[in-house]
Amino acid sequence: MDDSRSLRDALGRYPTGVAIVTTYVDGKALGMTVNSFASVSLAPPLVLWSIETASERYGIFGKARHWGINVLAADQAGLAHACALDPDLSACRSEWQGKRVPLISGAVAHLVCQAEAVHPGGDHEILVGRVIEFDTPRDVPALVFYRSTYCEPG
Repeated sequence: MDDSRSLRDALGRYPTGVAIVTTYVDGKALGMTVNSFASVSLAPPLVLWSIETASERYGIFGKARHWGINVLAADQAGLAHACALDPDLSACRSEWQGKRVPLISGAVAHLVCQAEAVHPGGDHEILVGRVIEFDTPRDVPALVFYRSTYCEPG
């Protein structure tokens, strides 16, 4: 099978949540928009996400000992798009707080994770993290990605 566009279209029919994975590098807040975030286990509390090994951001997140998962609200599509283009959270006009990792203001959930394992997955690596802190600061609909478009669930 060498029809990657058709495969991408088929996979795009499955709606996914949208998150920005964040970390600090030399005191600078960096992020990456992902739709590959998923829960793994409650005991121990583990989550995963994947990153393309050829990505320019692979060097940032592949080495990070801690990263944050910021589950975006439906009204944060602009931020998701901006962070997909530029890893600098300041350039994306994002507001955040957090000492260990940047936690984006306005997100519906934050998970602070410690890197636990990395597994090869084709042209990606699957990063597994242990959730060491979490909160749910907003009770609004989350942002969804469906058929290459950001939307609100429902």
